[in-house]
Amino acid sequence: MSQKYLFFDMEYATSKGSVRGCEFGYVLTDEKFRVLAKENIIINPNILRSEWDYYVVNHILTRSIAEYESRPKFPYFYEKIRNLILMSDRVFGHTLSSDAEALNDDCKRYELPSIDFDFYDVKEFYRAYASSHNGLGVSAILEAMHIVGQGKEHDAGVDALNTMLVLKAILDSLEVSLEDLLILCPTSQDRSEGYLVASLEATRQLQEEREPRTPKRPKADANDILYHRFNGRRFSQFIDNAKPQGEVGVRFQGQKVCLSSGYENHHFRQCMNLAQLITNEGGQITRKASLSNVFVKYDVYNEDGTLVTDIRYEYVALENEYGGHIEIIEFEELLSRLGITEQELDEMPPISLDFVYEDGAIIRDKRDFERIQARKRRQNAATGAPIYSTEEVHGTLGDLFRELLLSFTTQ
Repeated sequence: MSQKYLFFDMEYATSKGSVRGCEFGYVLTDEKFRVLAKENIIINPNILRSEWDYYVVNHILTRSIAEYESRPKFPYFYEKIRNLILMSDRVFGHTLSSDAEALNDDCKRYELPSIDFDFYDVKEFYRAYASSHNGLGVSAILEAMHIVGQGKEHDAGVDALNTMLVLKAILDSLEVSLEDLLILCPTSQDRSEGYLVASLEATRQLQEEREPRTPKRPKADANDILYHRFNGRRFSQFIDNAKPQGEVGVRFQGQKVCLSSGYENHHFRQCMNLAQLITNEGGQITRKASLSNVFVKYDVYNEDGTLVTDIRYEYVALENEYGGHIEIIEFEELLSRLGITEQELDEMPPISLDFVYEDGAIIRDKRDFERIQARKRRQNAATGAPIYSTEEVHGTLGDLFRELLLSFTTQ
């Protein structure tokens, strides 16, 4: 009996907080990837106008708010979506864990039964195929594999079709069967059951286990960046020392990228990973808006709904008003250029801080420098390696202070 493969993708009307789906695009094929049916189901997300993410509306979605609001709500399509998923022998998608979670949220929202199913992430197939650890969007993978995509990006039906083309191309290139590929890439498999996605729950539990348990430091502050505190110093040090991993890309070639203080102040782990990803693409993070070529805007609001002032953004806007040429992009655009979702960024493991002990590491903070040198001396003494003399340490510190003074006077 012929098998049926379902490829589906979703688009969302919101991107922060409660995610609300507004498109369910799918392609149903046989085992030879011949298309049996395809459609993009347009869904009314049933939210207030103020809840729409207007960056998503203006830059991602391919339809107007009015068109989405004219369509039926999710319960109207529930049985059709459920039957499509459960009647299929295999279910595939790109970063499908996010879409499965969005489905779960809508099912819970409308008190509908959970849709329990196994699924496979085509992005994981591509990562194994290309030996890449980067998160890549569908369009980036199409380009990398020289596949001619169908239709306009971010139409859920089009993205589902293009995801199918990627899987087919990987199988053709490797000359293996789908069953062989599933065995070769076990990380591609996931499951949604009881309104929970297995991989996302495992990640959440791991993050909870890694959270600091020191009573003096509340969890809410563990990911904050304060300029002269531990996280702030380590972030600045990592920027000075970050090196590309693997082949250098070109998406930020020669550019200095400054993040909105509204995002940076509360996302230490994410900012460290962003610094590495941008470095991998030939760029560099800077904490000074005046030195940037690209500024990443991220709006943060007070409890009363007013916008939190971002001094960095105000500087950039003023600079451009008087003839400056600093490119301003939204945070979602940064993620798109890097080929990663916000969820994937949040789930990335922390960057190792061992770089501060590497030979030649740039350490501008005097206290950190002295502590690091002291630890090196202890380690060298324990292993019998030569110990730095007092003159060598003071000479190195003197060179460091002269370099630091020069950097301040030339900016």
